[in-house]
Amino acid sequence: MNVRAFVPLGKHLPKEFLEVVLELHYLVSDHGIENTPVEPQTREEWLAYFARVHDGWKEAQRRIAVLLKERLVRRSEAQADEAEQRRLRSKEGQTAAKRRLQAIGVEMLVLRRTLDVILWTIFAGEHSTLRRLFVQGGQHNLSAKNIDDAMPAAEFFNRDPQVMVVCTDILSIVHVGDLLIANRGTGELVFSELKTGEKNLAITAAAEFAIRSGCERFEKLATAGYDKADQKHYERVKRQSQRNETILNTIRDEGGTDPSTGAQVFIHPTEEPSEFWTDTITACYQQLNDTKQWAIGVIDECLYLGVYSSQKMAFIGFQAWMDREKCESPIHNLTDSFFDPGTRPLGATLLPRELREKILRGDILVVMCLDIAKMIELANRIQPGYMSLATKKESSRMRQERAMGDFTLRGLLIKTNEGGGVSMFLGGGFRDRILFDQHRPAQLIAQNMRSSVAFHDKVIALHAATSGTGAPPRESSGTSQNGGG
Repeated sequence: MNVRAFVPLGKHLPKEFLEVVLELHYLVSDHGIENTPVEPQTREEWLAYFARVHDGWKEAQRRIAVLLKERLVRRSEAQADEAEQRRLRSKEGQTAAKRRLQAIGVEMLVLRRTLDVILWTIFAGEHSTLRRLFVQGGQHNLSAKNIDDAMPAAEFFNRDPQVMVVCTDILSIVHVGDLLIANRGTGELVFSELKTGEKNLAITAAAEFAIRSGCERFEKLATAGYDKADQKHYERVKRQSQRNETILNTIRDEGGTDPSTGAQVFIHPTEEPSEFWTDTITACYQQLNDTKQWAIGVIDECLYLGVYSSQKMAFIGFQAWMDREKCESPIHNLTDSFFDPGTRPLGATLLPRELREKILRGDILVVMCLDIAKMIELANRIQPGYMSLATKKESSRMRQERAMGDFTLRGLLIKTNEGGGVSMFLGGGFRDRILFDQHRPAQLIAQNMRSSVAFHDKVIALHAATSGTGAPPRESSGTSQNGGG
């Protein structure tokens, strides 16, 4: 039983901290909109609007940087206390220290995910782009020193009203570069590394040029005078530059190699506007009053939604509903997004400000369940034979090849029939778009089907280029803008 799905996050945060978080959410989500009473029409009006949006973002980043540094200090103190209590063999003291550490960790997550709203807005919520920016282990870069190094540089660039510079170590998902520089005036988007010291700058410049030029002769000449320490530093910077260049090329070229997994990535843009079910959440919320503590809805016959003003009603009522429906899929809370950097943050959803604030406070619970069995039925009504559960053998093999996440039913992965003997396995990104982006399942499935044709053509072309034949491989997998993960 997933008890966390029915826990109101805001009720477990310190009251003063929660009020600060609400202010921060206003700055990253609503400041620019509420200070622009009329929708911009001309370029000058749009630039003025962007400047107001940036004002809110910049102030939020300043506050979050300070709050994170304070919690980093508190975390170190709690870790030292835990070690001391362990030395004293005090189980009670260890338990208290661990609870403090857990509470501090949650607060840091909430702060970082609040700043993530800026990132999701800059990239227009494109999962296919955002997932390329995640590097395994990069989330451990957060430190007071990194914040102190990055914030002055960010503030320098942020003097320009049309520029928004985000310190990437403070974010929960981006682990490319030290600064993300977005210029609304020119449309430029750049990831920048912070380097100090003459030698460090020279080594970095040499490594970056070697990557861009691919010139081995230049590299030999540039590194000829390096000692062992310089050579080691050069190789480390070169690997970092190569990873950054690979990620950016994949984004620009709508395909490439994922540096974290080595998997071949195909990004298929869609032309049609996305259809969201966010208004169903709002409609359910509007039904609530002093006597009615719940409202439910079903989206595309496979997605169950419950909006509650009573935690007890949510816990009992929603689970009873899923039991009646014989649904075996996991139940999620909309605030689960605070614990998963790969999902759209609450502040970047299309929900009205009043409802978002009540969800943050824990006064309103939004509970969801994507019934995988019924989702498969829906897909096969749209296109017979398109979607099915993988076998145990197929699921086991795919898990050995790469991390597939927990988007499964009875431990089995979901696969699609791409045609020509090619199968794809859906990752958690598909589920996350439905639950946290509130993208309608039927449209997402249909888009995935259309992208399958483009994916299959690219697989054949890639195989032909490497083997000289147009025959596709027997089985393949990949990621796409419309599914993947």
